[in-house]
Amino acid sequence: MAKAIPGTLKVSNDCIADLAGYAAMECYGVVGMAVTDEQNGVLHLLPAQRLRKGIGVSYEGDTVVIDLHVVLEQGVNMAQVSKNLEDSVVFLVKKIAEFENVKVRVHVEGMRRR
Repeated sequence: MAKAIPGTLKVSNDCIADLAGYAAMECYGVVGMAVTDEQNGVLHLLPAQRLRKGIGVSYEGDTVVIDLHVVLEQGVNMAQVSKNLEDSVVFLVKKIAEFENVKVRVHVEGMRRR
């Protein structure tokens, strides 16, 4: 059985983004994370080693807010995949980073065939 160690845990925004990205990529229907090029307005699908570019981490009071910009598989139920994605990310961030209040906003940037 693990013993509790007194102290505080500090988790960087990049670490939170990585956790969220890995949880997102495990969800059915998620093709990948996306980022939009500001100059050209072109959507880019990010490779697995650059997932955190498609994830924003901010704070609203004592709540961690995670914005996920995703591309979903064509033909899936967007509402259900978004809900599963939200639940998976909240669960993982609460479990590993030990945050009490986590809010996830899913931004579907596009649909794509696998």
